[in-house]
Amino acid sequence: MPSADVRFPLPLTRLNPWYPGQIGVPGAWTETGERMHCTGAVFYVDPNHTDANDNRDGTDATSPLVTVATALTKCQPYRGDVIAIMANNAWGYNDASQGYGTPIQESVTVNIPGVRIVGVCPSGALGVPWTPATADGVCITVNQPDVLIEGFCFMGNGGGTGVYAQYGNAVTSYGDNLIVRHCFFDSNMDEGIQLEYSWYVDIHDNVFDECDEYGIYTANVGGNDPAYARIHHNWFHDCDTGAIWLTNADRCHIYENTIYNVEAANDSAGTPANCMINLTSGSRNSVHHNMLACVLPAAVAWDYDACNTAGVGDAWCQNYLRDGVSVTNPT
Repeated sequence: MPSADVRFPLPLTRLNPWYPGQIGVPGAWTETGERMHCTGAVFYVDPNHTDANDNRDGTDATSPLVTVATALTKCQPYRGDVIAIMANNAWGYNDASQGYGTPIQESVTVNIPGVRIVGVCPSGALGVPWTPATADGVCITVNQPDVLIEGFCFMGNGGGTGVYAQYGNAVTSYGDNLIVRHCFFDSNMDEGIQLEYSWYVDIHDNVFDECDEYGIYTANVGGNDPAYARIHHNWFHDCDTGAIWLTNADRCHIYENTIYNVEAANDSAGTPANCMINLTSGSRNSVHHNMLACVLPAAVAWDYDACNTAGVGDAWCQNYLRDGVSVTNPT
């Protein structure tokens, strides 16, 4: 499972007692000691910690911040900053007697480029539970390039979106070069990941489990389309409308994903139109070696052509179907 693969090399952010802060002044600790980056700081977030306080500097693991939003205000562009978010016990089948029941329940916007946001959950297969602050909200909106997100279990709050790489305006706001890996998107999410004008995105080793609408999706806000995305080694299971729904996507590389999507048929009277990979109106995409739970083209409800649509000039090569290997683009 995805988050079990998160290997977070925790740096030593202090050498207490040699470099202590000023006694009696919370947040006065100096950022000294060994680190994994020449300049970057690690900001710890744990709302379940008994000494959590957003008035601290957040770089001491024994005095973490309460919110991710506060940690983001402390990050600087391309300094190598990491927001390390500790595990919680908010998964739906938890043992409440163990405590740590407060999830990350926030909707944050990343306006700082070059930041890594990681759920530190080495013993949990699903990741650190995160739900949006309001019903049908977005957990993480990414407005700047070079952001990495990993190690979370995104849980819907009456719907919502896990990660939204947003096109804001043509001058200041792009969600380019985003990496999302080792995450789980549960059945209460409307969309796992939404991409709008996001180029060079790398989405891998995630699970999209029964998302209410889409696993990975674009609505083409403002007429702008994702391009050069790498989507690979993900598992899509019963996303209601479609697993990968990237209409107008250009030059994307989609490979070695596993898609099992019978839920779409159940929700649409047996018609699974484009419920697996939909690249309608896109162009020059490469789609290969995916495991698709459909059959070879046969003019039946669950065939390759019904479940998928290629873009113009796409190359769909050797995708593995239930009864053979595809040799054509789906139509």
